Amino acid sequence: MNEDHLVLWDYANIQLMDIRHKWLHAGDKPVSYRFPASGYLCIVRGGAGIRLDSREYTAERFHIIHSGKGARLDIRPVHEELEYYLVLYKASLSGTAAAGIRRRYESGSPFQRQYAFAPDDPAQLLLQLQELRRLWLDPEALQRIQGKSRLYQFIYEVEKQLQRAAGSQDKEDLVTQAIRYINEFYHEPVSLSSVAGRLNYSVSYLAKQFKSRTGSSLIDYLIRVRVDKACRLLRQTDLSLQEVAASVGYPDLSYFIRIFKKTAGETPGQFRAGAASLAAGADCPTDKLRLSDAEGKREGYIGGVLENHYQYKRGDDLPMYRNTRLTLGAVMLLCLSIMLSACTPAAGNVNLVPDRAVEATAAAQTAGQESSVRSFTDSQGHEVSIPVQPRRVILQGNSIGDLLALGIEPVGVDRRFIEGSAYSEYEQTPAEDIGFPTNLEKLLALEPDLTLLGYVLDKEYDEIAKISPAVVFDQSKPLSERLPVIGEIVGKQAEAEQLLADYQAKAEVMWDELHKQGNLTEGETAVILIYYWDKTMYLMKSGGVSNLVYQPKGYKMSEQVKEIEAAPGTPFIEVSPELMHQMLIGDRLFVIFPENPDAEESFNELLNTALWQKLPSVQNGKVTFIESKWNYDDMLTSNLLLDQFPKLLGK
Repeated sequence: MNEDHLVLWDYANIQLMDIRHKWLHAGDKPVSYRFPASGYLCIVRGGAGIRLDSREYTAERFHIIHSGKGARLDIRPVHEELEYYLVLYKASLSGTAAAGIRRRYESGSPFQRQYAFAPDDPAQLLLQLQELRRLWLDPEALQRIQGKSRLYQFIYEVEKQLQRAAGSQDKEDLVTQAIRYINEFYHEPVSLSSVAGRLNYSVSYLAKQFKSRTGSSLIDYLIRVRVDKACRLLRQTDLSLQEVAASVGYPDLSYFIRIFKKTAGETPGQFRAGAASLAAGADCPTDKLRLSDAEGKREGYIGGVLENHYQYKRGDDLPMYRNTRLTLGAVMLLCLSIMLSACTPAAGNVNLVPDRAVEATAAAQTAGQESSVRSFTDSQGHEVSIPVQPRRVILQGNSIGDLLALGIEPVGVDRRFIEGSAYSEYEQTPAEDIGFPTNLEKLLALEPDLTLLGYVLDKEYDEIAKISPAVVFDQSKPLSERLPVIGEIVGKQAEAEQLLADYQAKAEVMWDELHKQGNLTEGETAVILIYYWDKTMYLMKSGGVSNLVYQPKGYKMSEQVKEIEAAPGTPFIEVSPELMHQMLIGDRLFVIFPENPDAEESFNELLNTALWQKLPSVQNGKVTFIESKWNYDDMLTSNLLLDQFPKLLGK
């Protein structure tokens, strides 16, 4: 390829003039158009006959056509629908360009070139186009500035793929494209299904190819890329842990800490503390991922890190941050609401029909025939045929304690909710980790005959329903409403009703004993405060511990607290230190806090402030501290809390 073109691009001043997103349908009048400026015609769906001045092209699926100002363009769709973008720009040489550069420009301007080609990595270009279009339509000046940089990125990507198409280089294979996608978008929500959708391959095919070429799953590679980037930020910047986590794609800090420790062998705080003593260049070994060679021979994946921790692990591990808050976004309050939903009584066509999916579905159908099936309508209106007595249940959500209490041993769960639970020492379930977002590869391997979803992300339900019967239930419902629903789904409705009856009877006995012992007086009020590692505090009026505290025979909620309204969809109300006296109104104060060294240190600072010391409940010695692992209302945790609650009051 003529490198003069690239040199001239380097000296160009470029201005985006317009970007249009259009559709044509079969039978529509052909489009005739004269380029008012240099531009790219990007066909992203369908096919068309293209005439550009005297040149004719047949563009199928994804095609890039470039032309200079004044060229005549005629488009005739040849399929039912044609979708395309038109990117128009104005370019001129910089005033600082030397005479030699100007002579090259006069002999042939790259901005007037006419060419057409089919890119070998259309997903990257489509992402650039979509983002460029979004920024162009945004009225904010700052976004328009970002749009300029995105235009340069788009031009770079076009030139790079054009160079590959013109040369002898082979087209990038699927796994290389997936790796490049991960390395570019690791900081955004990425899953196996989203990558497969972007690259227009089925989930199962991408998973198989990636595993074959790298020796690891795509999600494992993504995790190591993110941890590697986090290591660099921890070593080279003073960003907070929350900022580091968010910048590498983990808005939920507790999940980031767990993943980091599992991968690196130590917490992010330990890594940062010892980073100064590391030898220069001692990066996280995720750089060592290599593809198998041409003969298909598998090389070591990330230097054997799948079986081993990072080479610079030092000493014993500190207690890991176990406050598992499930996040659906970067908004803090939403993260809190979804994480504690158990306490509250919150691209592209992917063809997921591989052989294993068919086998899993067949196995589910066989099991259903043996035990009989029935129809069930879930919380989102899906009418699903489910087995009367499911044998291989998977649960995505934080109601694991409900299933275990009903005698159902799931084969797959999000194990974050076990590792941070109050019952982890008593109920050792061998259920495999399906991760968050749900690892579809793992689901396929586990071959469930029923999948329960306490929440659903984007198009996740459709993908999971292709693997097994999938039922959605509202895990944010209180235990008294949620457990009967789960019991009905898994064929344990009578057991669910008995569990609730036994729990209520046991709770009434506990409250009667507390009254007799004088630990609770008639009409005594209480208020519940949740304290987090980042010094944020929230007033909690329902869910988790509050479901027990505010039972009819328990504590009362003061009228002032009743009048404080929570944001829609969450039981939490943010509390600032300055407003504690106006919000923490109650004879007894319950404080829920996470097991975490950083949280303990910052909490101790609060305890020593004058604002805290002047709270009536503090002065009267009526403050009860409760670890966050008790702040769930699943059946197992609720029963265990009944045994612990009198002991907590006595501390």
